[in-house]
Amino acid sequence: MFNKVFCIGFNKTGTSSMHRLFLDLGLRSFHGYYSHIPVSDPLYAGYQCFSDGNEHDFPLLDRTFPGSRFILTTRRLDDWLASRIRHVEHRRSIGATGPMREEYEAGPRQALQAWIGRRHHYHERVRQYFDGREADLLVIDICGGEEQDSLARILGFLGLPARPGLALPHENPREGRGAVASGPVRSREAVRADVDQALRDSGLPAAAGATVFP
Repeated sequence: MFNKVFCIGFNKTGTSSMHRLFLDLGLRSFHGYYSHIPVSDPLYAGYQCFSDGNEHDFPLLDRTFPGSRFILTTRRLDDWLASRIRHVEHRRSIGATGPMREEYEAGPRQALQAWIGRRHHYHERVRQYFDGREADLLVIDICGGEEQDSLARILGFLGLPARPGLALPHENPREGRGAVASGPVRSREAVRADVDQALRDSGLPAAAGATVFP
């Protein structure tokens, strides 16, 4: 049995769906930017599962909570960038702010290149740290993977039995592939054009957009 479960993937990779799944499994789950919460905070004593945030200090979490499981949710690079852009534009449309919106609006092209670089380096750090520890890390794409296969992999990784009627939730479907923008949010095609340009600006081939990990 695990101590705690830490979802250490970036936001916009299905973290809300993971949170909903944990709740459906009867686990105490916290969904929020816990990557900024000190490990000494009493919050950690009250929950079994944690999701959402950005670059997590997974070595510190590993040392502080031995016997825990780590799940790196990820998705295609191009889909992830597009989802982040749509998220920023949605927050703009409702008058909400936040660090990601501020970074993007200060320079969209520079922000996209920074996101690409951060993701690659972070994924590489995760890969190196957990090398040889397959029982402790699950890398999974629940946004683009087959639902029942993803669910089976998660349950198997955590050592939990399947339950009748249990399904992998789909939270925030508006942000998924094929979503149609509405209101002040730009079209899918316009967002994809920005993503393609960001890949070129970063010196990456178009095929790099399909990269999931690292």
